[in-house]
Amino acid sequence: SLMKNDSTCMPFYTNSIAGAAIQHRSDNYAFGKHLHTSMEIYLIRSGSCSMDIGSSSVRCHKGDIVMIFPNVVHSFYLLENEQCSFYHIHFFTNLFAKIIPDEDASVNLIHALLFASPSYYRQTADKETEDIIASIIRLYQSGELSASDINARLLFLLLHLLHCCREGVPAHTKPEYQEKYVSFALNYIENNYMKKILLEDIARELHISSRYLGTLFTRYMNISPGNYINIYRINKAIELMENTPLTLTEISGRIGLKDSQHFSKLFVHIIGMTPSNYRKMFLRHRHG
Repeated sequence: SLMKNDSTCMPFYTNSIAGAAIQHRSDNYAFGKHLHTSMEIYLIRSGSCSMDIGSSSVRCHKGDIVMIFPNVVHSFYLLENEQCSFYHIHFFTNLFAKIIPDEDASVNLIHALLFASPSYYRQTADKETEDIIASIIRLYQSGELSASDINARLLFLLLHLLHCCREGVPAHTKPEYQEKYVSFALNYIENNYMKKILLEDIARELHISSRYLGTLFTRYMNISPGNYINIYRINKAIELMENTPLTLTEISGRIGLKDSQHFSKLFVHIIGMTPSNYRKMFLRHRHG
């Protein structure tokens, strides 16, 4: 179903996938710390690889599925003499954030997945998961079906993964109002990142204390609201760096940071390199 306050039709015919392919990496391949506004799915077909996702280091082997949420800092690398083949899908979540997964659900599908498995989801894939991922990639690359058909398969995959996330977790362990509060805060940040954001302003809208909201946010997201806002802004900056010719000073202003020096320091703290070096790295990967 649609969010209750959305009277428009859901544009299910729009393309949600940014990329879907079978990829192979070898010879000490590494892609350093980066962010996406899209969701990212890996399913390892052969070999092994390593990923740093948020504050976790993840070692992946054949049969593992990893789903990385938007606005999570991550990297991908192989150890010496390793090779790795994997299914790889990037997709934008806008469409699926309009879907309420259950009759009694208090949040949308993407937030439900996020709260069930903060930052990333990692599991051994069952045959159903593997089949649907393989079919999405095959259909996307062949152009045989419309975006609506592919979105339907992607929706089925997300619902299936949500079910897998929730297996073994007792029902009603998290009060629905807590999820609503955190979901509201996430939406508020998304809509206001380009200007000054105070936790007090978000809490006032919810009629709760800023301390309580900060505690809930950190518990559900495994990151403080302030750090999440910083990462969200840097992610938007990366999107602008990759898709526009704007200068770094202009980008700094677009993401709510009027001081370009502060932007540069924040970028280095989160990504581990300067914005200008990141832009060069991205262009090298794009044309490499």
